[in-house]
Amino acid sequence: MSEIGSEFHRMPIENGHGFVLPRSGSLVFSGRTAIEAVLKYLPDIHTALLPSYCCDSMIAPFRDAGIDVRFYRVWWNDGMKVEINDSADILLWCNYFGYQNEMPDFHGVIIEDITHSLLSAIPSHPRADYLVASLRKWEPINCGGYCSVMIDGKVPPDEFVQLKTAAMELKSAYLKSPQQEKKETYLSMFGESNRWLAKHYSGLCIDSFSRAYLDRVDVEKQRRIRRENARVLYEGLSKIVQLMFPIEDMDCPLFVPVLLPNRDAVRAHLTKNDIYCPIHWPKPEGCESNIYDLELSIICDQRYGIEDMERIVSVIREVL
Repeated sequence: MSEIGSEFHRMPIENGHGFVLPRSGSLVFSGRTAIEAVLKYLPDIHTALLPSYCCDSMIAPFRDAGIDVRFYRVWWNDGMKVEINDSADILLWCNYFGYQNEMPDFHGVIIEDITHSLLSAIPSHPRADYLVASLRKWEPINCGGYCSVMIDGKVPPDEFVQLKTAAMELKSAYLKSPQQEKKETYLSMFGESNRWLAKHYSGLCIDSFSRAYLDRVDVEKQRRIRRENARVLYEGLSKIVQLMFPIEDMDCPLFVPVLLPNRDAVRAHLTKNDIYCPIHWPKPEGCESNIYDLELSIICDQRYGIEDMERIVSVIREVL
């Protein structure tokens, strides 16, 4: 029985048509780097509104730039709800998980984080002034972010690239021949590389391997696999869990998010069965939303097929 989820392992470069940028811009080191790059284009920004349901990595570049960060309310009550009742110089808008979200009216600069809708047919809203995204959530690359501005970033240091490459290659070896020592080692290496990224994201561009991978990735194949996998999950889970979005709103899902009052127990049971589903997100300081304690992101990516999805459903059914 092979494991499902967690960090990407090293996968061969495909022969597809490659990743296409939604708008002209730059491939940078990470999503944080992308936000930082856009903010440097906007020197007169003093206040920003961010969603109360978000990741700490989305907040950090604003605070690092000395911008006063406020949060607008995002919560779940028989559907995603958004309430903006404050003004600011800039709004950060987030599409969640690859499902349709309506952008509210806002009189000011709008940065749209399209990480979750990156492979959707329409990845962004036309009213967004700037786009940012993290690419490494979708692909087995060392690093990667996107912003719709042009920058000249520095190449990531060899130490980081070599560490991330070694971690992915060791995970590939583990999947072929599971040994606990290998797993502990590559998990430690992934942890170290992620901590480095969080501290040293500023001013860097994407590395050469990751750029080459994105130039040849078969995006259409990945869209098809993700949609097929998600449909299997919907069919198996719709009567036993609260799905965060209706299937009619699905385009190309990053994950299939579900809401569970016993989320931690379900996640622990999945982990015992070598299925590693993340939560989005650990609650950042100052953020309030009921989604943080309920949400579980069910894996549906291109590494897996229908049998893997059926296994996920079966394991979840064991505890519900």
